[in-house]
Amino acid sequence: MNSNKFVKTVLVGTGTLLILAGGMTAVIDPFFHYHKPLKQLEYPLERGKERYLNNGIIQNFDYDAAITGTSMMQNFKTSQFDDLFGTHSVKVTLTGDTYWAIDEEIRTIFDNKSDIKYIFRCLDYNKIFDDKSDYNYNNVPTYLYDNNIWNDVQYLFNKDIFIDNTLGVIKYTLHGEKTPSMDEYSSWAADYPVGTDYVLQTYSVPTKIEKQKKFSEDDAKTVRHNVEANVLDMVKAHPETTFYFYTPPYSAVWWYKLKCSGNLERYFEAEKLQAELLMEYDNVKLFSFTDLFELTCDLDNYKDDTHYSESISENIINWIYDDKGLMTPQNYESRIQKMLNYYLDYDYSRSGIPLAQEN
Repeated sequence: MNSNKFVKTVLVGTGTLLILAGGMTAVIDPFFHYHKPLKQLEYPLERGKERYLNNGIIQNFDYDAAITGTSMMQNFKTSQFDDLFGTHSVKVTLTGDTYWAIDEEIRTIFDNKSDIKYIFRCLDYNKIFDDKSDYNYNNVPTYLYDNNIWNDVQYLFNKDIFIDNTLGVIKYTLHGEKTPSMDEYSSWAADYPVGTDYVLQTYSVPTKIEKQKKFSEDDAKTVRHNVEANVLDMVKAHPETTFYFYTPPYSAVWWYKLKCSGNLERYFEAEKLQAELLMEYDNVKLFSFTDLFELTCDLDNYKDDTHYSESISENIINWIYDDKGLMTPQNYESRIQKMLNYYLDYDYSRSGIPLAQEN
C-alpha cells in the first residue's frame, strides 16, 4: 500500500469512527441536548453534572413548575412539591452559583415553556452582594446552552463525553440501574451526614470581632441592581406565574462568623431592601426562616455552616405551602430587626461553637 492510499485509508477510517461516535452521542444524547431520555435506556443523572444536564432538562422535559436555585434546594423533592401544589415539576439547581446564573436558567425555562405555574427559588444571603453579572464557574459547557448547531461539535465529537457519558449510559443500562427520579437528581443527602461534629470540622475560630459596618449607599446600589436584573425582570415579564422565593436558614455558625466580620447588620439591611423590592409584585410570595432560631442554632440540622438536612428541606416545602414564614409589608421590618438583634446578642457557645477572643 503506497503512502497516499494509506493516508486516505486512515482519514476515511478516522472520519467513519467520528461519525459513528457523534451519531451515537446524538441518538443517546446523555445530556438531553436534542431530546428527552429514550425509553429504552437508563440515564445516570450524576450529581455534579448539573451544568451539563440542566439545560437539556429545561428544554426537553415536560413540566409546568420548576425548583431552581443553589445547593440549598438540592435535597428538595419534586414529588412532595407536586403533591401539594398540583404540578409536574423539575429540579434544576446549580451548586454555589450566583443570582445571575440562576436567573439565566429561569429565562431559559420561560423561553421553552409558556405554561409555567410556579418558580420555586432560594435567594442566598451569601450571593446578595454579588455584582449583577457575576458568574462563579469557568469552563461551563455553553455549547449546550444555545441553538447554534456549529458548536455542537464540542458535544458530538468530544472524546470524554463519548467515553464517560454516551457509553456510560449504555453501561448504566446494561448493569440494570434505573434513571434517578427528580427527587434524587442532584441530591447530596445520602452522601453527606449532618451533625454538630461535621459542621465544626470546617469551622475556624475567628481571630477577632469587628465593629458592625453600616449598610452603605454603594451596598444598596449593588443589591438593587442584582435583584432588579436577576430576580425582578422575570417576575415582571411573567405575571401569570407565581414566584416562591425564600432566604435559606443558614446555621448559627454562619451568623457568628458574619457577626465577627462586622457584616451582620449589612446583610440584614440587604435582606430588608430585597424584600421591599420583591413585595411590590402580586405574583411574588417571599419567605424567610432565619428567625426559626431553634432550627438555626441546633447544628445537628446541618452538614456545614449553611447546608441543612433533607428533613429541613421537606419542612420548608410544607411551611411554604402553609404560608409559614411569609414576609408581608406589615411584618418584614420587625422580623428582620428581630433576626438582627438575636444574632447580635446570642451566646453562640450554647450551640457548641468555639468563640473568638474578645478584643
